[in-house]
Amino acid sequence: MSYRTATDVLKAHWDGKLPVDPAVIARAMGINVVECLLDHSGHYKFNDGKPSIQVNTFDPEVRKRFTLAHEIGHHVHGDIDAPRDTNEQFNSRSRDPREVAANRFAASLLMPAAVVKHLVFNKGVHSLSELARTFGVSTAAMEFRLKNLGYL
Repeated sequence: MSYRTATDVLKAHWDGKLPVDPAVIARAMGINVVECLLDHSGHYKFNDGKPSIQVNTFDPEVRKRFTLAHEIGHHVHGDIDAPRDTNEQFNSRSRDPREVAANRFAASLLMPAAVVKHLVFNKGVHSLSELARTFGVSTAAMEFRLKNLGYL
């Protein structure tokens, strides 16, 4: 199956429950997911012709989830030669276009715009920490998403 956006991936593989589970989605896409000791957050690569995502087992859960979603973004975008992901690549000041695109993809996958809008405007959820918990992301990621959607 061919995907172009996080919305395409969600339509194909998301069960509609929050928080979105990027590991389940990656596996449904045929990507091997491995938690291991790394000196960085994660990496997307091919092992024996099969796509694989490595995630640092010692990272906090919200970091692992964002890393997985970010690496799925590299997969969807065809970034076979993407660099290993360090904290600099996840930073909002990253200038590498592949990293910026993968970060945007991860935010869209973990915090789908329609669901964020529904919670904020229809359900009246305005607490940054409550939204972050609901989506299983850091408060920094949630704040950045709300700003990008024009809600802050």
